[in-house]
Amino acid sequence: MTESTKSGGTGRCLCGAVRYRYEGEPLSVGLCQCDRCQRQSGSAFLIGVIFPKEAVTIEGPLATYEATVDGEHRLWRHFCPSCGSAVSITLDRFPTIRSLMGGTLDDKRHLRPTFSIWCSAGQPWLTLPPEIVLYPDYPDGTFG
Repeated sequence: MTESTKSGGTGRCLCGAVRYRYEGEPLSVGLCQCDRCQRQSGSAFLIGVIFPKEAVTIEGPLATYEATVDGEHRLWRHFCPSCGSAVSITLDRFPTIRSLMGGTLDDKRHLRPTFSIWCSAGQPWLTLPPEIVLYPDYPDGTFG
């Protein structure tokens, strides 16, 4: 599992215990600046590369942290139990997609985020390029 092509690509966690392959192009690429994603990524935002769930095959053990968002919707953060690398996120409100963490792709050269959500929680020093659409929160229809 290495690199990427127009028909898909690969990725892995920091230690290599978890590897994945994706088929096709992402449905979208976006940033999340919510407090939870800042904490998970250890940075100002998380890069989410969204694929149809069936387009992603993951090999290796994953640990999962489950959270409730807005007191209603469940979200699962999947990570390597050995090195702690965040690998993907799945959401109950969008059961047909899987978000891969952009930093785990083997070939990151073609990542071009088109939107950023939860900008209201973003770091004040962060200025994103003008072509990225900024949303103050989590707008309906962003992923579905």
